[in-house]
Amino acid sequence: MPDIKRLLFPAVAALAVGFGFMTYDKMRGAEWVVSPRQIAEARAAGQPGHESRPGTVTVLPIRSETADALPFKWAMAGIAAGAFVFGAMRRKAKAA
Repeated sequence: MPDIKRLLFPAVAALAVGFGFMTYDKMRGAEWVVSPRQIAEARAAGQPGHESRPGTVTVLPIRSETADALPFKWAMAGIAAGAFVFGAMRRKAKAA
């Protein structure tokens, strides 16, 4: 039973941290420079597209340059958290 705990707790921690980072990035829209939602809101307001800067109108969604690296960021954060928990749970040598 203790061996199961030594593997289960780091796995749960890794998944929680990885999915937490993913949720945070999805909530703040880290995948998009100009999201489809922003363009839809601008069109609903009667504008041709989203005005990102004065005089610059974007009519198509633009993905972030770092969007493809986000899953690696989530995985590395999860692996680091799992390794930290695994290391923290290692067995201590008994004093003689």
